[in-house]
Order: sequence, then structure tokens, then C-alpha cells
Amino acid sequence: MAMDAVFKARNSFAGQWMRLMQMLIVAGVLFLGSCNSDDIGGNYYTFSGETVGAYIRSNPEYSEFTRILDTTKVMGLLNAYGQYTCFVPTNEALRAYYAAKGKESLADFTVDSLRIMAYNHLIKDFLVSTESFREGMLSNLSMNGRNISVAFDSDELGRNVFLINGALVQRGDIELHNGMVHILEGVISPTDNTVPDVIAEIPEFSLFSQALTETGLYALMLDIEDTDYELPVELIEDHADKDGGQGGVIKRVPRQRKYGFTALVPSNSVLAQNDITDLASMKNFARQVYDAMYPEDADVEDITDRRNSLNRFVAYHLLDRTIPQQYFIEAYDNTGFKIGTSHSVKSFDMSEYLETLAPNALMEVKVIRSTNEYNVFNQLPNGKAVRLDGTFVDMDAVNGIVHGIDGVLVYSQEVVDMLTSKRIRMDAASFFRELRNNDMRVGKRYTELDSINYPRESYYFPPNYMERLWTSEGTQFTYLTADDRFLDYQGDEIWLVGLYHFKIETPPIPAGTYEIRFGYQPTPFRGAAQMYWDGLPVGIPLDLRLDGSSGKVGYEAPGDNPTDPDGFDNDRMMRNRGYMKAPASFKVLNPEWYGGGALESARKSPAALRKILGIFTFEEDGRHVFEVRAAREGEFMLDYLEFMPIELIEFEGID
Repeated sequence: MAMDAVFKARNSFAGQWMRLMQMLIVAGVLFLGSCNSDDIGGNYYTFSGETVGAYIRSNPEYSEFTRILDTTKVMGLLNAYGQYTCFVPTNEALRAYYAAKGKESLADFTVDSLRIMAYNHLIKDFLVSTESFREGMLSNLSMNGRNISVAFDSDELGRNVFLINGALVQRGDIELHNGMVHILEGVISPTDNTVPDVIAEIPEFSLFSQALTETGLYALMLDIEDTDYELPVELIEDHADKDGGQGGVIKRVPRQRKYGFTALVPSNSVLAQNDITDLASMKNFARQVYDAMYPEDADVEDITDRRNSLNRFVAYHLLDRTIPQQYFIEAYDNTGFKIGTSHSVKSFDMSEYLETLAPNALMEVKVIRSTNEYNVFNQLPNGKAVRLDGTFVDMDAVNGIVHGIDGVLVYSQEVVDMLTSKRIRMDAASFFRELRNNDMRVGKRYTELDSINYPRESYYFPPNYMERLWTSEGTQFTYLTADDRFLDYQGDEIWLVGLYHFKIETPPIPAGTYEIRFGYQPTPFRGAAQMYWDGLPVGIPLDLRLDGSSGKVGYEAPGDNPTDPDGFDNDRMMRNRGYMKAPASFKVLNPEWYGGGALESARKSPAALRKILGIFTFEEDGRHVFEVRAAREGEFMLDYLEFMPIELIEFEGID
């Protein structure tokens, strides 16, 4: 958010006039936010030229889809202002789908089911070209809030082809005035099964499915959407979909609050490799691990009790958010708007930390640079790790994703020792499952970079939207999605302005003694903030305006001082003042916002810092509360938190 003033300066009179005209035309009608609303037609100014809707209507071979769009009134969207990616099934594909469902024509479907069918084929706000296709899930959900999968194949002539949810792309990249069209020889029809149901349908997962049922843990993975969520009309009127022009902010407000889950499932054959062939042997295996970890719970025999060893074993394979394989870590390692670009410096390994459904049990997933391998889970010093098995990957459920894995995951003493023998760096977005479950925390969103003149995306949240966030009345908590222009760890950040006061509950941190650091970007637009850890104040208020060049910080760029070429002496001096340089493991992709020229890493810039909050001892595994209260009005941003075991500080690298 360092260049906020620059963005504001770019909001031209012409841009303001256009927004005013759009507001008058909308006439107070809010844009559709849920697939259950009928309010979808004629809400925006219709431009001249061939729109997505006009193109579909003008082609007789898509007349069945035209009838669906007309019947549901979705056609109005596709003739209107905005950007849409539309996957259009041919007439033959739709008629085959009707027959497969035991229907004779679309007249045999309810209007609601046809509307869902239409939304399954639409992505709003983003133009998704075949250039951006990659194996796995697209980075944008359909308007029905479902994942859309991409697979690569070859035809009988050896030509490369794309499959969308298994449907062949007959023709792609039809560019139109308000969107992009791809023609399909099939229908996108995602399953309505929940995560436990998807697991139960796969014979190779039968033993894990049995354990999931018998422990009662399946019941934790049935929720689909928070039906009590009330559309925040005032917040939408204040913020939603307002574009500040070139380089401005597209402000979004969530229309839904969806739940999501991920299951990492060992197959029967993988379990058998660990001498687990039935529920009794699974219980024995679990006891060997968890009775040693939690001796006080060794006598808990009820397998539905969350303290029971079998319950912990199964729960450690379950996550509280929807994570396609790309979103374990790869998407956050490659956040650039151009394919292949990244905020990460590729000479350093990178880790994400996942909270499991087992009580207070953390999991690591990492990138190994030496082999360019993603999604390596709980790698131990001896190299042993668990990986996705490649056979059962990205199996979609109505409320999550199922992946097969090539080993069993356990929260053993070895894993705890591994976690507590390294620095744990957590991106601020990783604290909140709602960001992933509602398609906000993503990596690359766009496939083309027009210099610096593309819009940012910010999400504004109503109170209580995020489970592990508390905000005072009047505090507007904002999430800025991945953006190439800022010197952020993964390109995204938490951002607030004014006299804010908020509390964040962290994921569980293993017991131990840590030095805790707060990563941020200082700018002249910031204010000052008093920070607290578990309710206790941490030092004096931090002046967020002071960058590294301030005498109170004392930053020297490595290489500038011939007597300290690596900057290590300067590191020690900064630590004495309570500061650290930013890590060398990330950089900014668009250096124009930092004076131009290439920036080797954040360590080489005074515009990114770490503030040492202090040393804290945690007697047991568990979550903690990070609290921030404005001491002076202005901006605040949070990039990441670090937990560094104190015995390793002396040996810490620059990454």
C-alpha cells in the first residue's frame, strides 16, 4: 500500500464521471452475489459491439445454451458491462447431458437447476485464456462458487488439447467485447457430494473412510455455506466493485461465506505399507504415535473423543480449508501477473504452515528448490516426507477437495522436533481459512501485465466474517490480494487505516521459546501502533512511518559499507534497536514503485523491515492472540509473522 497517494492522484475526473454514470444506471440495484438470486438482468450499461451474449445467440450450434441463458435471465449479464469467461457447451453436449440425467430436454429441469448449470460455465470479473491454463484447478471459481479443473491431453493426431472438467475444448480464446469464450464438447457438472461422500465413493479409500465415519470426524466436514450470513448491504454500497481507474483499487465485499475442507487420504495400499489393514491395526498404529505424544490421554478409549489416539490420527489428515494442489504453496510461490514470475527468490526453500483438524497440531508443506518439487509435507532431517500420490489429486467436492497421499501423516515427536528446529514464517493471509474458502487468497489472477496500469483488488469484510478476527466498532479490516507492485512476502497484505483496533488468533504454535517478529512495509502514510501479545503490551508504540534510513532503525544496504560487505555487523546493530532487515528470500516484481531498477531482494531495501516483538515462552502447543491498536491515526499493514526458536538465532540465515 506504499503508493496509495499515487493511486489516488490517478483517479481522473473522467474516471469519476464514468463511475457516477454507472451508479445512476445501476440505480441502487446491487449486483448478484449469490447463485440463489433472480436479480441478474439489465443492471449495467450495455456497450455496443459483439458481447459474449450476442456471440452465443448468433450461433445456432449453441442454441440450447442460449435457451438456458434466456430462461434463467443470465443472458442479461453476458450482454452487459463487465468481464466474463464463458465455457459454452455445444447443442450435442447438452442433449447428451439431458439424456444422462434421464431427461428429454431442458424443459424437464427446474429454473433453479438451469441457473446453477449456467453459473457452472461462467467466471465473473476475469478473462481466462488458454495461455493461463495449467494442470489442476483454475485460480478463479465459477459463478456457482465451484472449482473448474483443467487437464492436458492429445488427440488422435498428436495435437495438444485441453479438457475442462473432463470436457474437450473444441475451440478456445474467442475474444469478445466483454469477455472470453471457450467452446466445450461436454457440460461442466461438478459433484454435489461433500468431502466425506467423495472419499466414500473411492474403493481405494475404504479403510480411511471407515475410520472417518467411526470416529465421527465426518460430521466436521459437512458444512457447505453459512446460511446465516447476511449480505452487508451498507458495506457493498460503500465499497463493492468500485474501480479507482488505472492503477486503482477494485474493492470487493464477499457475497457469501462458504466453508471448505481438504482431506489428505492414504489409500488402503499405503496404509498396508504401514501394517494398517483394518480398523484394529489402525488403532494400534495411532496408539504408538499419540500415546507417546499425549500420555495424559492414553486411557481415552472413546474413538469419537478428540483426545483419542485414533481420532487424532484421522484428524491430522484433515484441513479446515479448500486447498487444490496448486494452493498448498505453489500459487503463493508464483504470484506474478506474468506466468513464471514470482516474488520469491528461487535460491531459498519456502514453507507454508497448515492447521489440521487434530487439536493444536501444525503441518508443514514446502518447496524444495534443489529438485523444484512442490507439496512436500513434513519433511524430516533424514529426508522422509509425505507427498501427493499423483493418482487421486484435486478430487472436487461441493465443500472442498480430496487428495491421495503416498504415506501416512502423523504429528509425532519427530515432526514436532522438525517444526521447532526452524523459523516458522506465516503470511498474514494464512491465518484466515475464509480467504481460501471464498476464493480471495489466490496467486496469479491475471495473465497479462500492462506496465503498472492494472487494478488492485481489495476485500472489505463485515464484522464477524472471519472466525479468528475481532475488530472494534469502526475498524475496517481489509485484505489486499497478490499484487506485483509491493514489496510483500507473497504479494498480499492485511491493511487498515484510521484509528483501528483488532485481534488475530494465530494457528497453533508448538511449545517452545521463540523470538517473535512482525514483518511490514514502512511508508510516510502510516501511523503508529501499539502491539500486544496474548493481552500484554509489547514495547512502546511502533512508528510505522520510519523506514530503514531512519537513525532509529540504522539500516545499511549490504554491500554499501566496504568494512561490512555482507551487512552482518549492521544486522547486529539493528537487532540492538529492535529491528531486522527483511529476508533475502523475496523481492518486488515491479521495481518502478521503488525508484526503478532491479531489486535483488527485500534485504537490499530499507522499504521493508521486521520489528522484533520480544521473546515468549509457550508451555504447550496452542494458538495465540496478536493484537494491534492505533496509537496515531494513519495506515497499518501486516505482511507476516515469524516465530524463531531462540537457540537458533545465532545461526539464522539471511532468508
